[in-house]
Amino acid sequence: MTDRSKAIVFRSENEVGTDEFALPALPPQHLSVRALYTMVSPGTELRVLAGNYGAADNYPLIPGCCAVGEIETVGEAVEGFRVGDRISYCPDPSPEISPQGIHAHWGGHASRHIVPVATHPILLPQDANPLDYSITEICAISWRGIYAAQPKTGEIAAVVGQGAIGAFSTICLVALGCKVIAIDIEEYRLERSLRYGAAAAVNSRDSDALQRILAQTDGGADIVVESSGVNPGVELAHKLLRKTPLAFRQSISDSLSRWPRLVYQANYLGDFPINPHGYFDAEGALVLTPTDRGREDRMAVAELIRQGHIDASVFIERIAKPSEAPECFATLRDHPDQLCSVVFDWSQE
Repeated sequence: MTDRSKAIVFRSENEVGTDEFALPALPPQHLSVRALYTMVSPGTELRVLAGNYGAADNYPLIPGCCAVGEIETVGEAVEGFRVGDRISYCPDPSPEISPQGIHAHWGGHASRHIVPVATHPILLPQDANPLDYSITEICAISWRGIYAAQPKTGEIAAVVGQGAIGAFSTICLVALGCKVIAIDIEEYRLERSLRYGAAAAVNSRDSDALQRILAQTDGGADIVVESSGVNPGVELAHKLLRKTPLAFRQSISDSLSRWPRLVYQANYLGDFPINPHGYFDAEGALVLTPTDRGREDRMAVAELIRQGHIDASVFIERIAKPSEAPECFATLRDHPDQLCSVVFDWSQE
């Protein structure tokens, strides 16, 4: 095992490079992991690159929150994990276990990590191709919100925004038997959504977008997922909720199970005003605001991948060397019509 780690570094606002750093000693309840692949979460990481989420005061930093790797050393107090195990994990940003001399904004895009078992890494199937599971961490974020909405086979779902979180929300809903309408402003993303099972794709820039979406529903969607992260997406999401009749003559609690569900899957840089009586043409909707993902979400996604319900190859558009990071992030930022997803290959580092 080496005590050095190579990493992709955001040096300043919109400046991407690579560097090498020293790793600290391995604490007892931690794993030393050699990264095999790390996946970019474009929405979050591009905002970090632009100075948001506390990044402006913490450059240089290592971005990234999604990794698959192989255990090199097991801390003396760790049980259940072995050297050679392959795991999916979210690198920990704690300063005491981050590469020395650098801020870790999750710290994912690096060749080696010190991973606390308390962050709940999951074991991959023994014969798994680790590349297939490089999507696990991001997809698990989407799965958490989708599962919370308790989708039923045959229900209609609309997913606003087809970036990474929206794309994975779409495939999770398809896997659970829903008819999914994918919505975005980029035709490139909409075409991809159709390839992995969306029943329809609508460009929200079209003058008749709202009517086009509603024409494919029974008065609105049973589940609406807002994953665009911008105010126009929020406004559209509310308008797509299925209308439910007012229940003046019965207990409001009797109608709860029939309300549509609205899932906020994105992060938002600013506030937006909502008048619920203007948005909901009914007595209510169930609003879910999941955050992050848990061990159970990671395990559920990994099992869907293992069983073939989620095909990772559909989502991995480019496999890049870490040295290609400046170009990759520039393309993701400036040409979303050309590239949606990047996985960095650390297996030779």
